Amino acid sequence: MYRNHGSPFLVYLVGFAILLFIAGCATAPPTKEVGDAEAAIAAARSAGAPKCGTEEFAAAQSNFEKGKSLAAEFCHSIEALRMLVDAKVKADEARFRCMTPESVAVVPGHNLKDIFFDFDKSDIRPDAEPVLQDNAQTLKDNPTWTVVVEGYADLRGNVAYNKGLALRRANAAKAYLVSLGIDPSRIKVVSKGESDRFGMGATSAAFQLNRRAHFLPME
Repeated sequence: MYRNHGSPFLVYLVGFAILLFIAGCATAPPTKEVGDAEAAIAAARSAGAPKCGTEEFAAAQSNFEKGKSLAAEFCHSIEALRMLVDAKVKADEARFRCMTPESVAVVPGHNLKDIFFDFDKSDIRPDAEPVLQDNAQTLKDNPTWTVVVEGYADLRGNVAYNKGLALRRANAAKAYLVSLGIDPSRIKVVSKGESDRFGMGATSAAFQLNRRAHFLPME
């Protein structure tokens, strides 16, 4: 009688493949990310985001619900993690939109200039130093002004990383202004990440345009 001696080996291979699949999916549930996103959404709601940051707040809620749903599905923890991180980012964006009172307006015709950064860097470049010195002098000449420093990043990297990189850039610009004698209470930093763009597309020129700190004087 013919016997299939290869069957046990085949069963072993299939079982081993199943174990590898399960092991590859066995990532920890994104419990912390759920809590972080939920807290960020609550903070945005308290800041009035449903009215003053409507688009970002809606995106945060949508990503949060999708992330929670994916977290409950088998082998979708990574996708859930991404959605939850994006939910927190969008909630923070919505809250930032509500931080400037409506009675405070951007100074028209101001001459504060932007500075630019190298790829994946937040160091102040030599070409940015004279620009910041001019900006500091303008702020000294207009003591009633405050300034919002917006940090930006290009499209390379994930949303959460670019948000942090943009914030480091804004903080670096603020620190330089403070070193030149500007009261830190007059400077607010906001991370825009890659959400708003000065240059469209994926060219080196567009990337450079989006690696910047943007200055908005208020009074």
